[in-house]
Amino acid sequence: MDDQDVQGGAIWRGTWLSLLSFISFWCQSVVTEERLIPALNVISDYYKIPDDIAGATLMASGASSPELLCTLVSLFITHSSLGLGTIVGSEIFNLFIISAGSVYASEVRGVPHEKYGRRYLVLDKVMVVREVIFYGLSIGLLYFALSTSAVVLVQDEENGGEEVEEDRIFVSFWRACVVFGEYILYVLVCAHMPKILVFLRIVQSRLGLDRQVNNGEVDTKVQTPEGHGEGVVENLGSSIHYRSFDDQELHQLPYIYNITTEPDEHHSSMKGSHSGDDFEIHVGVGSSSSKAMAKDDNHVHIMLRTDPKKQNIVSKAILKSFKLIKPNHLLCRDEYPAEINEVFELKNNNDGTNQIGCFLWQRSIFYSKAYFGTHAFHLRWFTITPRRIFSSLDRQQPTKHQIIYPLFDEIHVDVNKLIINIVHPIKGKRDFTLMAPSKAIFDAVLHAFQVYIETNQDLRSQSVLEFEELDEMDPAISSKTRDNDADEHVTLIERPANANVVETILWASLLPLRYAMHYTLPDVRHLDRHGDPTKSVGYAYMSTTMCLVWLIIGSYTMVASLENLAEVMGISNAVMGVTLSAAGTSLPAYIASRIAAEKGFGNQAIANVLGSNTFNIAIGLGLPWAMYIAATGFEPYHDLENDGIEESMLILAGTLILFVALLISTDFTLLKWHADLFIMLYVLYIVYSVWP
Repeated sequence: MDDQDVQGGAIWRGTWLSLLSFISFWCQSVVTEERLIPALNVISDYYKIPDDIAGATLMASGASSPELLCTLVSLFITHSSLGLGTIVGSEIFNLFIISAGSVYASEVRGVPHEKYGRRYLVLDKVMVVREVIFYGLSIGLLYFALSTSAVVLVQDEENGGEEVEEDRIFVSFWRACVVFGEYILYVLVCAHMPKILVFLRIVQSRLGLDRQVNNGEVDTKVQTPEGHGEGVVENLGSSIHYRSFDDQELHQLPYIYNITTEPDEHHSSMKGSHSGDDFEIHVGVGSSSSKAMAKDDNHVHIMLRTDPKKQNIVSKAILKSFKLIKPNHLLCRDEYPAEINEVFELKNNNDGTNQIGCFLWQRSIFYSKAYFGTHAFHLRWFTITPRRIFSSLDRQQPTKHQIIYPLFDEIHVDVNKLIINIVHPIKGKRDFTLMAPSKAIFDAVLHAFQVYIETNQDLRSQSVLEFEELDEMDPAISSKTRDNDADEHVTLIERPANANVVETILWASLLPLRYAMHYTLPDVRHLDRHGDPTKSVGYAYMSTTMCLVWLIIGSYTMVASLENLAEVMGISNAVMGVTLSAAGTSLPAYIASRIAAEKGFGNQAIANVLGSNTFNIAIGLGLPWAMYIAATGFEPYHDLENDGIEESMLILAGTLILFVALLISTDFTLLKWHADLFIMLYVLYIVYSVWP
């Protein structure tokens, strides 16, 4: 064969290996988002694992499973340095590319900020400081674990097995355990963060400091009705809690955005300060002239004086991001047309029935413990009457995929973020977390909920059994509704609606793999008409097991194809790890972070970047090293060449120091020019990595 034939064969081989790598990346992304995360959520709910601990352990391991399994495969099977390169490259990719993408996606509507412009992210100081401390500690411990090296004799297979000297790194078992143990400390801190914040407030109070620790801001109390601070408005046994959801709850409420930082429709400028809304409570039956607060044996009218045109930026961003989700996951279809076109519609019947209809975002219980996900919130059409509250996915088919809500008597309200949290009356069941698309809808729903609470006082005195029997006698609930799944999710084999040519071709090319995944990966995302999961924890365990099988196969395919691709391209496995492998395994995180930032959740996206980096080092490297050393007789792991390790550690530390310095200089605000700088630095890093 001549050189031209050899070159042509190399091109075809490289093309097929690249395609195989892409398929493995896609496979791991879909398995993680569509099956593994929901299954782990069901398991953690069953064992009542606290949300903070579940998010930092089960959810983090599920989200970072591609990096973790890549390290395990490269250690135990292929015996290459691809795993370490993937982790190091992922750290740089996450810090620079995901942060930049989050800033680019966080466009502020209306009049731009006079100092920051339209694209910026105001970060929570407490959360960022916590994540930076642990990420910096993980970098230091990684350098400590890799600091021992020695010259050894190895056989050079390319030169006929001749022994040559190589400088190798030795990782001992106890040093690997130290790296892994840091994450245990991280989980403990996350679990006790509320107590730590209380301690910090006490310390600040004794030092005479007025600035609040919570939220990293000065005086961010929620705006409540006149005469009331954060607290409870009670009437005849029912209660409405007005409060601000703190940082420990925000990661449980994806896509939350504080609308008081948004300018009103008629404001000419935006000063960047909180423009709280005024509130007024009127009492009595139809009385609009009563004073601020009183109690009446009939009901309380809650009327919030706000601009009815003020729409939640979250809702607009969620709708805008649908097009982004489709090509990324290659499996999503459009939402119902009514949802897209009429999300801000408020239907108020004037026939004396006090019935209203509107769209609300409802948090999915299958993604409640994850920091964020593309399916975390669903748009549902709510019908609220004085006697009944139910919702469906499509307002044109109200009895299909219907959820019937319980006879609750307590709700928690955050008027700044338009959140209404329905406290479930049955102990042990999860609450319903809702978010209104606009302030006008929020006002109407809050008033309707208060009427509902007071109207059903007689029914709430009944037992749980009678509560269930009430649904059986309700004529609004047909037998078909009882049998239908209340939470429809798109299947892996469903053809995307309104797909363009490229999306259709990609969907068809992956169809055989889709069918295999559809029939071998159990889906736990099924709800009954009360909003409770219908699948058992055993089903979730089976789903988790099959997900791990698919992830292992996908990780092995990815590692093997990338190592062969590195050979074709004439570069080392480490270089392949820090470039293509790192970008491929981190791509799902980038997509989720960008979508979250578009939906007003950029603060959590940045915090998740730093938390993922800590997980990748502590669990993605420390745990596999400890397992490998224990499996090989506790001899130090010495398959890593001492080639550029110190430079890699300096790059990791330097990028973190630069990141923190930029945040401090702008009072923990990421700006567009920061994002531009991050992109430029990442390009320089890639050029440096592949340069001979």
